[in-house]
Amino acid sequence: MSRDYKKAASGLIKGRVLFDAPMKQFISMKVGGPADSLLFPRSVDELRKVVRYARRKKIPFFILGKGTNLVVRDKGVRGWVINLTQGMKKIQMEGEVVEAEAGLPLQRLVQFSIQKGLTGLEPFFGIPGTVGGGVAMNAGAWGVELKDVLLSITLMKEDGEIVEKPHSRLRFSYRRLILPPSWIILKGRFQLKKGKKEEILERVKSYSEIRKRKQPLDYPSAGSIFKNPKEGPAGKWIEEAGLKGFRVGQAMVSERHANFIINLGKAKAEEVIRLMELVEKKIYEKKGISLEREVKVVGE
Repeated sequence: MSRDYKKAASGLIKGRVLFDAPMKQFISMKVGGPADSLLFPRSVDELRKVVRYARRKKIPFFILGKGTNLVVRDKGVRGWVINLTQGMKKIQMEGEVVEAEAGLPLQRLVQFSIQKGLTGLEPFFGIPGTVGGGVAMNAGAWGVELKDVLLSITLMKEDGEIVEKPHSRLRFSYRRLILPPSWIILKGRFQLKKGKKEEILERVKSYSEIRKRKQPLDYPSAGSIFKNPKEGPAGKWIEEAGLKGFRVGQAMVSERHANFIINLGKAKAEEVIRLMELVEKKIYEKKGISLEREVKVVGE
């Protein structure tokens, strides 16, 4: 069957198409087996073509940005992985509103706003991932979430129709935008404010220093593994359970920040997943708290 998925992807778009693409090269945790086909549509039209074709032929697919909240299993992904980072990266501003396409790195959006002297995105400095991923996950830091500056998003519905939804018609929760699973985020519009460049840069610098001090940025990871439960920060419970430095093979709970699992170099996805399960079990046994994952696991 996977041969058919490859044949179907061949020559479908002008953008790049890779076969048996090692997913560890495309996600921040650096684990995972091959995807049958990895497609890089260059435009919304190419994306629509890919999605419509996949639905018509019943080819399973999922959308990938920079793969920062993702673990791909060791046998890889059957069907298609559609990567938005090589075509859909436009950014523009109108007054204090900035519009950015889903494949643009979130950091480019933050840097662009700083260059233009606009304030509102400083807390997101240093958060990896794309604009689309950030909106889908309702990314946040230092008590600010992306939804707080979001005016609207443009989406592609299941049938390829494109709609814009204002903030008032979107449902956000902690680290999540609630959408039908088959809808795809194409771009976001953000309401920022004029600020003083020196003050903006000062704030960015202080956020950046805290991040460097507190997070294990020198190893591959998928960012925060668990959502913070209502009882308080997940990292605090993991640390109190004595799990900092705990290892399964090459996957380890970071000694710098307990809510990060790092890849010491040659971790397998299976080791990362086993370590997550182990942490969940221990926290439930010791604290009676059920941790919910922020990271998605895909593949087989």
